[in-house]
Amino acid sequence: MNNLKHVCRVGLLAGSLSDWAVAAPQETGFLEDSDISLRTRTYYFNRDYRDQSNNAGRNRFKPKEARNGYREELTQGLTLRLASGYTQGTVGFGLDAHAMVGQQLDSGGGRTGTGNLPVGDDGHPDSHYGKFGGALKIRSGGTQFKYGQMTTSAPVFAAVSNRTLTGMAYGLHIESPITDDLQVEGGHFTAASGPSESKVHGKITTVYGKLGRRSAQIDSVDYLGGAWKVTDDLSLSAYSSRFEDVWRQYYLGASYRLPLAPKQALRADMNAYRTLDTGSRDFGGIDNLAASLALTYEREFDSMTAAFQHVRGNQPFDYMAFGDGRSSASIVLANSVGYSDFNGPGERSWQLRYDLDLAGIGFNGFSLHTLHAQGYGSDGSKTAANSIYAGLYGRDGRHWETDLGLAYRIKDGPMAGLALRTSQAWHRGNRDYLDRNVDETRLTIDYPLANW
Repeated sequence: MNNLKHVCRVGLLAGSLSDWAVAAPQETGFLEDSDISLRTRTYYFNRDYRDQSNNAGRNRFKPKEARNGYREELTQGLTLRLASGYTQGTVGFGLDAHAMVGQQLDSGGGRTGTGNLPVGDDGHPDSHYGKFGGALKIRSGGTQFKYGQMTTSAPVFAAVSNRTLTGMAYGLHIESPITDDLQVEGGHFTAASGPSESKVHGKITTVYGKLGRRSAQIDSVDYLGGAWKVTDDLSLSAYSSRFEDVWRQYYLGASYRLPLAPKQALRADMNAYRTLDTGSRDFGGIDNLAASLALTYEREFDSMTAAFQHVRGNQPFDYMAFGDGRSSASIVLANSVGYSDFNGPGERSWQLRYDLDLAGIGFNGFSLHTLHAQGYGSDGSKTAANSIYAGLYGRDGRHWETDLGLAYRIKDGPMAGLALRTSQAWHRGNRDYLDRNVDETRLTIDYPLANW
């Protein structure tokens, strides 16, 4: 509760400052400023575990030697979103609402488990699912308060959108512009809903904590931070978060772009997380520093990136997960790529990446990327026995991943907004590393059906 009061006080202070520094937006009305969108997503997901078994769905009821080694699901999602305007006056009131429906097109008890479909107690995936909810919002000057179910984007608490439906969080969120170039936000959340869950008040978990030997659940999360555009070429961001009785996590990010010549530039991106245990230490002792540095050479139609990442500590770098804990976007590190996060205890990793806009050779709307990342030095032998992460990693973890992706987006015409993305990941790891041998294929088709 003290953290919630602190977030509210900071929000009120930010609102007072924003009233002085930034002109409040002109509101036309609750209905006049409203926006409604309808989007569909088709998603094919195949994950082949190569030398391991798929332990999800019906496979968990079978002897290990009888289990298959892959997961495969084809799904269809439909998302309707309503964002109202605000009532006129010194204090304006509004409402955000959403309705999401997911449908199984192809899967089964022996192939489920990608995180795109909920799985019942009998091990079979549900044929359909959905989530409905919304949030009340209040605006005073430039400050907005929102309470209810919503998406989030803070680097310490970000909703995942890489499944058929989107993860949602439940709680209070405050955001305010201090100046045109400085934005602050804070939140207090007590529940979350994973992409494949229909519930509003689901669990708040962590991606790697859920793999531990004991149950892991977090009652509440508080965070506060913001982003500052110092110049046109330099931006900074900083966040602090508290996961009740688990950890305090601090994030610092910086991005700088140095123009070199017409249509050429060098960009540097630095991201770092510091995680320390707190309260009753429900996950055990945590003392972890994870940081990455990426250097990118940009040209008109392509770019080349080299990145290095290091995790210092006897625990893996862990981060928030929504509901079912299968995925999250609460990690902003260079080597968190298609399949692996390269975040084992003590791990060092490097990456080389190439991005190409195929418009440069006449294929407008097409883009391509490929990368290779290598990790080494992961050592889980020093993880304390009472840690939730004990036993996840061996003494000498080594692995690599190669990704290839192709995307196409239509920008104009009657099919404007149609986006197709396909990606292929190949990952290989030794027996001391948590992520083992996996081939993964994803294909998504997004299309905005309507926008009012």
